[in-house]
Amino acid sequence: MSEQTTIKISTVALTTTDKSVLKVAINLLNKSEFMASLLAENDLSGQIIIVDMDTEEGKKFYQNFNVNKSQVLLLLSHDVLQEHQHAIFRKPVRVQTLRDTLDDLSQEVLAKPLNTKEIQQSSKSSAKHVDLKDSLFFTLLQIHQNKTICQVFCHPHPALYVNAEQGIIATSASRKILREITHNYSHPIISKTISNSDFEILAKGQMILPLKNILWSAALFGSHGQLLEGNSDDVPVQLNAWPNLTRLDFTPEHLKLASIMAGQVTSLKDVIVKTQLSREVVIGFYNAALVTDLININPQKVLTTSKHEKTAKIGLFNKIASRLKLHY
Repeated sequence: MSEQTTIKISTVALTTTDKSVLKVAINLLNKSEFMASLLAENDLSGQIIIVDMDTEEGKKFYQNFNVNKSQVLLLLSHDVLQEHQHAIFRKPVRVQTLRDTLDDLSQEVLAKPLNTKEIQQSSKSSAKHVDLKDSLFFTLLQIHQNKTICQVFCHPHPALYVNAEQGIIATSASRKILREITHNYSHPIISKTISNSDFEILAKGQMILPLKNILWSAALFGSHGQLLEGNSDDVPVQLNAWPNLTRLDFTPEHLKLASIMAGQVTSLKDVIVKTQLSREVVIGFYNAALVTDLININPQKVLTTSKHEKTAKIGLFNKIASRLKLHY
């Protein structure tokens, strides 16, 4: 980010305390190459808008907010919000976590393109043989499936506080650090079960993220080319829905895989041959789609339906083309 770049920040119904914390966080940002300015109370033209969802004013603003590609929201609340489209903070707000989050959001605002090359290199560097059961992916999957509440240590990074009952992860790690953890973490994973009351205490002031989003990333880049137990690369499979790639990690290779696996029933062996992609990339995508409920295994009925729908769509297209006197 260039030194000339300045991000404008608006606020909606922030308490005096939260606004004071925000000012300190902005001052910390301004000591680095990043610059930010806090707009006046009623000026909502900022690229980042911070909203207190515990107030009627904040709720009303959120309900009427029109999604704008040049603006992003950061929501603050004492409660867990079932919201996956915007960044969420669990109150009380912590200065350093807020500073890191604002830094991340500023890059999103500036539409900084995803460094695909960096992700690919991270994926390749983690492709050395690692037992899947020792991976972050498998650890999060077990927590998710068992609906437990755990503290996950990824030394030297900040811990992940996982509440599978609520489907969320709380952490002070920035999005950049989370990418490092999910893309290229090869150290031993240590997890410890904690109580719900412990989680409530530890989650305060932390960034709140959907567990499935982090599970997706951990599977995508941390499967090490190994299928989950009970799966086979020669069994017919198909995507039952497209992943929400506007909110999830992906590279152009994953976009290609989604297109192929959503459009036809095929085996992973055939996908590897057809796409000439590495086994690590294909298996990672399959595992990620599987654990986020996007895979049909042996989808015979889906195959029949897909052929019928394809024929119907071609027939409809022919009619439209004929009416418009188009030739192809």
